[in-house]
Amino acid sequence: MIDLLEDTASCSDKIEVRINKGEGLEFYLVKDGVKTGIKFRMVPNGHEFSTLLLAILNSDGKGKNFPDELIRSRVKALKEEIHISFYISLTCTNCPDVVQSLNLMTVINPSIRHEVVDGVINQEETDRLKIQVVPAVYADGEFIHSGRAGFGELLDKLEEKYGSTGSGNTEVIRKEYDVLIIGGALPVLRLLFILPVKALRLPYWQIE
Repeated sequence: MIDLLEDTASCSDKIEVRINKGEGLEFYLVKDGVKTGIKFRMVPNGHEFSTLLLAILNSDGKGKNFPDELIRSRVKALKEEIHISFYISLTCTNCPDVVQSLNLMTVINPSIRHEVVDGVINQEETDRLKIQVVPAVYADGEFIHSGRAGFGELLDKLEEKYGSTGSGNTEVIRKEYDVLIIGGALPVLRLLFILPVKALRLPYWQIE
């Protein structure tokens, strides 16, 4: 795992790996000296490697799949401190989408803590919880979901368990587009211009 993280950090002078003594296999994402709330108890190989990269980018607001302001306001309005444990296996094809949704919620609401747990590496823990199918989502020790789910479905379940302050913005947000494409036919896509984008400017990052 250390080699994988160090190889990742070698791609940018904005990322650093710090190794601390501790029990078990785990690492945190730390931004500007503060833990982001995202923890991996696994080796993010295969398709979960993209989950690690997206977690870094999303924590800096440079990633993808951010929900609109209405959904963000619902995430921010969740009550209480929330600790989510998400159990996966590296062969699970439904796990990455759920992991990335929960990581996004953690980025949006600093009261959420999310750990991604490889059930194979942490076999004793999964046996104790009697987990037989992944993905499996636990919130503060209580099972709330199993199987594939989108961002909205997961948010609904967290609102049902924890409630909402009701302070989120519930007004419909109107968006204006220069070009709106419905569908993705190749002839239509060829009409698009490639617009310049700002260079990625990541803050100082640590993975520890």
